[in-house]
Amino acid sequence: MRKQFKLKIVLFIINGFLTFICFGQNNIKVTLTQKNVDCTKGAAGIVIDSLKTSDTTSIVWSNGQTAVNSIAPLDEGNYSVHVTVKNKIDTTLNFSISTVVCPVIISNHFTPNGDNYNDTWQISNINNYPNFELCVYNKWGQLVFNEKDNYTPWNGKWLGIDVADGTYYYVFFFDKGNKKELLKGDVTILR
Repeated sequence: MRKQFKLKIVLFIINGFLTFICFGQNNIKVTLTQKNVDCTKGAAGIVIDSLKTSDTTSIVWSNGQTAVNSIAPLDEGNYSVHVTVKNKIDTTLNFSISTVVCPVIISNHFTPNGDNYNDTWQISNINNYPNFELCVYNKWGQLVFNEKDNYTPWNGKWLGIDVADGTYYYVFFFDKGNKKELLKGDVTILR
């Protein structure tokens, strides 16, 4: 007959990772850390502290992996890890990996002056939105740059001619078929 012990679980977030600190009996501490799906896949890991060299351990993850302290990549879903330290702890920790929105990070300026430094408008994580549409307007409301589906960084030209230094206004649609989900902002060009 296996001995089963109850664990006290404490939750907190460290550097974007949800961490469970689980305190068990016999001075054994099990720590489970998970990373939700954002711009990359999720992950989970476990650390067992205060083990003695004579302790026999078993780790079994719900995805079928055994005898490893971490698993990745993980899609959104429910997972568990069964931890056994012979005659000390026998417990299962359940956790969920959630999908977190991967933010589009749009630079607010660029300097297309030909020095090969910051010469194009950089937008990070745009590749996570394959159906995007980006529209850039000048102060008179004229469309000076438009991209759909595949982003080629803007070089500050309109119809092949350098636009004037100044502020331009953009609308970024996450999905060109859904004009309700969008980001608005401005970008400044300085030469």
